[in-house]
Amino acid sequence: MRIEKHTINRRSFLGLSAGNFLEWLDFTLYGYFALAIAHNFFPAENEILSTLAAITTFAVGFLVRPLGAYFIGRYADRKGRKSAMILTVMLMGVGTLLIAVAPPYSQSGYLGTAMVVLGRLVAGLAASGEFGAAVSLVMESCPKQRRGYYGALFNSSTYLALATGSGIALSIYGILGQAATLDWGWRIGFFIGLAVIPLGLYLRRYMEESEVLVQDQANKVAPKLTFGQIFQRVMLVASLSGFGSAVVYLVIIFMPSFAKQGMGIEPVIGTASSTLATLFIIIFSIIGGIWSDKSNRMVVMYTGVILCAFIGIPLYEYLLAVPSASRLFLFQLVCASGLGLMIGGYFPFISDYFPARQRALGIGLGYNVGVTLFGALSPIVSTYALSKGNLQAPVIYLSVAAIISITSLLLCHRGIKLRASQLVI
Repeated sequence: MRIEKHTINRRSFLGLSAGNFLEWLDFTLYGYFALAIAHNFFPAENEILSTLAAITTFAVGFLVRPLGAYFIGRYADRKGRKSAMILTVMLMGVGTLLIAVAPPYSQSGYLGTAMVVLGRLVAGLAASGEFGAAVSLVMESCPKQRRGYYGALFNSSTYLALATGSGIALSIYGILGQAATLDWGWRIGFFIGLAVIPLGLYLRRYMEESEVLVQDQANKVAPKLTFGQIFQRVMLVASLSGFGSAVVYLVIIFMPSFAKQGMGIEPVIGTASSTLATLFIIIFSIIGGIWSDKSNRMVVMYTGVILCAFIGIPLYEYLLAVPSASRLFLFQLVCASGLGLMIGGYFPFISDYFPARQRALGIGLGYNVGVTLFGALSPIVSTYALSKGNLQAPVIYLSVAAIISITSLLLCHRGIKLRASQLVI
């Protein structure tokens, strides 16, 4: 078996993490300002229907994600991880700019709405291509005995971006007030996101390419998976990422809007609670990563999913009984902790499923199929249910996602090596 070098350059890791942070900051700002975007671009006879239209546009960005994952993933496997990730930063900048400068419906009719939709499509392409290439490079470059830790540390930049986006939204709401933020202040968040794009390009320019990929490309007889093998593994990755995205988009990003409209909890309180919950994802993902490096990764992932399903979901019923800031935070905290633990074993687990020459494609496609099926639909289903007076939709959705995720782990292919001491090429 070919022996791979697994040492990661600090500047490359910084470029990976910082670029990932900047991209996800831009991508998630839409969710935090969903009410403002609904107010400006999707007029309707009531607030909930207007918000539903805005959330549907949010989901539009997911529709192109499997396509982006396929084409950018193939590009990353053929031309290199670095080139693909520079491309994704540029695409995210274009998408953010379109949303930031879109004129409101009151001034230009559906022109502004079309610009927002197009911006979400471009941002979706960027986000879809980012994941597979970035995760592949991290897993191929870090010490193999610490892949859980480095995967969690890298992924923390995603959730740090969520927390930062939440903090930006909270600050703008707090300084300008709700009326001004809904009218024009929301644009400040997107211009902040736009301003950091050049930094992301600069950092990625100086990253090092994956030596594992270079060696694999030079080795013409290196193993490749058949279509059937890729499909099977993509579906497993999709089931796991689907559960994670359902937690993120339902429990973290859209919960402030849902809590206001369904429970009467002010957006500032919901946003602050989401920010704190996001920090718990970061903390528990690192704990889970260290744990998975010393144990069986599946045990760590099982623990996380079960924590969400059997403790977090009942806490949602507790929240509905008497809505309050403390109960909202308790529900979000438990779900965030469970998701963090699952993430700790997730990255090396899915990386082992694909050879280097198909890794960015396989990881990216599986992740984005799951996010599209679960992440895109979750806020739409919940907001539509809210418009009908049903507050149970989020907990039902999370339950289904958890069942699928646990079932997929139970049916996991026995040939995949799960111990931290084993690296499958």
